Amino acid sequence: MTRRRSSRTLSTGERILQALELIVTDRPDLSVKELAQRLGVSLSTAYHLVHTLAAAGYVVVEPHRCIRPGPALYRLLERLPGATARPETFEPLVDEVGQRTGCRAYLAAWSDRDVEVLYVHGRRGVRELPGLGRGFRGAAHALALGKVLLAERDPEEWPAYLQAEQLPRLTPHTLGHRHELQRELAGVRSYRVAFDREEYALGATCIAVPLAVERTAGTTVALGISVPTRRFALEAEVLAGFLREVAQRSRSILSGSDFGT
Repeated sequence: MTRRRSSRTLSTGERILQALELIVTDRPDLSVKELAQRLGVSLSTAYHLVHTLAAAGYVVVEPHRCIRPGPALYRLLERLPGATARPETFEPLVDEVGQRTGCRAYLAAWSDRDVEVLYVHGRRGVRELPGLGRGFRGAAHALALGKVLLAERDPEEWPAYLQAEQLPRLTPHTLGHRHELQRELAGVRSYRVAFDREEYALGATCIAVPLAVERTAGTTVALGISVPTRRFALEAEVLAGFLREVAQRSRSILSGSDFGT
C-alpha cells in the first residue's frame, strides 16, 4: 500500500512539474485541453492539475480556458540566487507611507507584460479602490501605478488591451486614446511621478512613483497612494513631494538600512 501511494504521489508531482514547464515555455494561449493532450492525460486530470496550481497562485486561468504563469511563480523566481530587489522587501516601506499619509498605499510590479498589485496597506475606514487588491492585474493606463511601470517600456511590451488606438474606458476621465497615454507617459519619465485623476474610479485620485531598483530594463516596482479627490485638490503637491522623497530614499532599503523618520 505504501509503495503504491508513493508511486502515485511521484506521478502526480511529475505531472505538475511537466504542466508548469509547458505553461511557461509553450505559446501564451495554451488551453487546458491542449495541456491534457501534451501530457497524455484525460481532460479531467488536466483540470485537476490546473486547479491545484491556480489555487496556489502558480498559474492563472484566463477566459476561454487559456493558462498563463501566475504571481506566485514569479515571486518564486525572484528568490533565486542573482535576483535583485525582491518586491516584498519594500512592504515595510509601504506600511510606513500608508501610516504617515493616512492613505491606502500600494506596491505594484511589472509582471508578465502587465501591472500587478503585490501588497496593500490600509486601515479600516480608508476608502478602497474597487477591486484593487493584492493580485489585481490590468487597467495599467488608468492607474498611476500602471503609468509608472509603462513609462520606461517600449509599447510593444504593453499588454494586449493597450495595443489598439482606442483604449478601454473605466470612467469618463480615463485616457481613451493611445497618443494621449504616450504624451502623459513622457511627463512621467521627466518628473518621476504619475497621477490618476479619477481615471480608474470616480471620487478617487492616485499618485505613484518608481522605487529605486537595480534593473536591466525599465522600472519594475512602483509605490502609490489613493486619495479622495477633495484632498488631492488641496495636497497633491505635498503628497507628490513626499513620495518623491521616499523614492529617493528607497535605495537604503536595498542596502539593508531602515526607512527612517
